[in-house]
Amino acid sequence: MPNVTFKEQEQVLKYRTDTIHTDKHTKRFSHTTGPATCPLCGGSDSAPHILLRCNIHTLKRLHINRHNHAVSLCGEEISKGKLGSAFVTMDACNSEKLSDLNIETPDDIERNIPDWVFPTRQNLPTRHQSRPDGVLVMPIEGRGRHLDPKQIPPKDRDIHLVEFKFCSDINPQQTLETAHNQHQPLIQRLRTRSLRGISRNNQVTLHVILLGVGGTIYN
Repeated sequence: MPNVTFKEQEQVLKYRTDTIHTDKHTKRFSHTTGPATCPLCGGSDSAPHILLRCNIHTLKRLHINRHNHAVSLCGEEISKGKLGSAFVTMDACNSEKLSDLNIETPDDIERNIPDWVFPTRQNLPTRHQSRPDGVLVMPIEGRGRHLDPKQIPPKDRDIHLVEFKFCSDINPQQTLETAHNQHQPLIQRLRTRSLRGISRNNQVTLHVILLGVGGTIYN
């Protein structure tokens, strides 16, 4: 693993063996009792708490940067493949930060879903809807061929929403359910509703990629 430092490997090993130093370990080694609390936020202290749930500003920023890095790496690879022309949005950090990480950003990619993707061509303000980490728009097979996603009629679109979530390596189900619930209203708004049958409607699919903080990848 040439791109993973020894320090990072060490921390992953500590997490997997439950030896990251927490208040729980402090109490165990000092033979004291009482609830283990996070010294930063006061929540219940544990390794998953540090890597996933602590809301102290410094750790929250690290969690966000970790997420953006993962989204950007995946987006870079998608943009290089045969689906690159279908890639219309990527919700990650700005181009300057990505350049510092030697990540090439896809051309003409927006952070918000463009108005033209919605059947009514009218988007709501961002605060009123979820924002997936990536959106790909391609034609439904057998309904014409268009290189430019904007030229695909709304009823003929095959829309794929991609969401990345970091989760516990041993209990991913709750994170998966949260992601699906988060985007259900958006999925409904992206769908067309023909009165002449479902075969005349578009397709909207949500793909949730779960990344365990200890290195597990769930599809």
